[in-house]
Order: sequence, then structure tokens, then C-alpha cells
Amino acid sequence: MRHRYSTHLVLFLATALLAAALPASAQSWAGRGRLQGEIRDEQGQPVEGAKITLRKGSDRVDPNAEGPQPITSNKNGKWSILGLAQGAWGILIEKDGFMISEGQVKVDEFQVAKPINITLKVIPKEVLQKAEQASGNAKAKVAIEQANALLGEGKFAEARARYEEALSVLEADDPVLKSSITRTIARTWFEEGKTDQAIDTLKASLAIQPDDVETLQLVSTLLVSAGREVEAEQYMAKLPEGVKVDPNSLLNLGIKLYNEKDLPGALAKFDKVVKDNPELATAYYYRGLTYLALNKTAEAKADFQKLLEVDPNNPNADEVREYINAL
Repeated sequence: MRHRYSTHLVLFLATALLAAALPASAQSWAGRGRLQGEIRDEQGQPVEGAKITLRKGSDRVDPNAEGPQPITSNKNGKWSILGLAQGAWGILIEKDGFMISEGQVKVDEFQVAKPINITLKVIPKEVLQKAEQASGNAKAKVAIEQANALLGEGKFAEARARYEEALSVLEADDPVLKSSITRTIARTWFEEGKTDQAIDTLKASLAIQPDDVETLQLVSTLLVSAGREVEAEQYMAKLPEGVKVDPNSLLNLGIKLYNEKDLPGALAKFDKVVKDNPELATAYYYRGLTYLALNKTAEAKADFQKLLEVDPNNPNADEVREYINAL
């Protein structure tokens, strides 16, 4: 008998010896032959509920082809079937958790059938784990596709439930994928106006992938918008050199420091905004004000002039022109 792996997760419950009814004479597989056998595991214990499928003249059994109904082994591992035609028969034996056994037997309508003794081998754990992983990932894929559609429809709570379902069944050791799904869950919270929940979810994403740049940027931005600037700076500090931070977040941090009279701290924030976003006129406005407060009039004037160069119609343009004239 050949063996191959079965990953069925449905147990086939058996009756005690199930004899097949004699099929109609028009059926090519019908006859007066009988087969019987016994199925045990590698420790010699009887295997109950193993499914036995027989097909006439076949080496590889097609369960969908014409033939008698499958039978199952009883609590003693035994099975028996009547009504089989003379000749070669393919036999397929399946049981959850065991390797499939398949082969060919002969039926003689005029002799007593000798018992067919089969030993089923347990599927190795690593094979079962891979099968479960594949099953979990397939379910996760479906859940993600459903979640994406719901997200597009603005059904944020429903989308979040599907994304969470995907995470719960996802078996792949893929921190990038898991982090991405978690970030999207954070977005559903944010779209509902629940910033604190969004922040907590982004932190959970960082627990999966601590150095993810996109997540660090997002959590920094949301923390600033929530007025949690000190906490935001902790995440900004983790960003690699050269990675841009949301300019509005940095501007807000700088403005807060400016209002708290921490002028050097405010200047450092505005310097970074200008460096990363040289076309952002508002950054020159706030840095110019900081320079004025530090009595650095030449630097302040240069920033105000730069604002007019970058954006002559800026809402602060008239105020800046007055500063330039006064300086």
C-alpha cells in the first residue's frame, strides 16, 4: 500500500460492521464478492472511524467515480463489505491525523476473502503544523480582503474586526505583514476619532516590529496631535538619521517650546523642519520669531525674507513685511 499525507480535519464516525447493499445489476462494479480487513496504528492499536473507499479496476481511487458507498472501520479497527464484482479494485483508506493508505486488491467472487491487514502511519507533527499554518494563512487572506473592502466603504468597526480576525489565525512568522495589519487597525481607530486607541494599537505594532519607520512616524504624529509631545519625542528619537518627521508635528513641538520660553529647544525643532522641508514657508515664520526672541535680528530678517520668497501670498506675509521694515 502507498501512503501519502492527509490533512483532513473532519473525523469520520463509524457504525459497527457496515455491509454495503447489493447494487443494481446494471452497475459494472456489482457482484457477489466480499472484502474484509483490519486497520491498526503503528503501536498495534485498532483504528476506529477510518474511511475505506473502493473503486473497481482502479489503482488511484477517485471517490467521485461510480462505486459502492464508503464504509468505516469499527471500534476494533475491522471492516467488511459485500456486493463487489470479480477483479482488481482500488482501495483508499483515510483517517484524520494519519497518512493516507492507497493500493489495489483483488476480489474473487468464488472464494472466501482473506483479511486485508493495514497499518496506518501517523502524520509527522511538522507536517501537521505546516498544514495548519497554510490553513490559517488562507483564512487570514480572506479576512484581510473582506476588511479592505469594509475599510473602503467607511465601515471602520467592521473592518477592524476582520483585521483582528486575520491576526488571530495568521500563522506566518512575518513581522512585516503583522505590523502592517496592526497599523491598519490603528487607522480604523483614528478614522473613528479615537486617537488614544490608535496610539495604543501603533505601540502594539512596534512591539512586533520595533524599528518600523512608518509606525514610528505615525505614532509620533498622533502623540503630538494628542498633546503628548514629550512622549512623541521619545519615538522621534528612534527614527534613523535622515528620515523625515511630519513637519506639522515638529512645528507644533517647536511652538509649544516657544510658548514655554524654551527658545533653544524651539529653534532646534524649527531648524529640523526647515532642513527637511525647505519649501515650507510657515517654518521660516516661526523660526524667524524665535530668532527675534533671541535677539538674532539678522537671522530673523533672513527667515522673513525667505518666507516671502517661498510664498509671497502667505497669510503671515503682511506681518513679516512689517518685521523686515522694522529690522
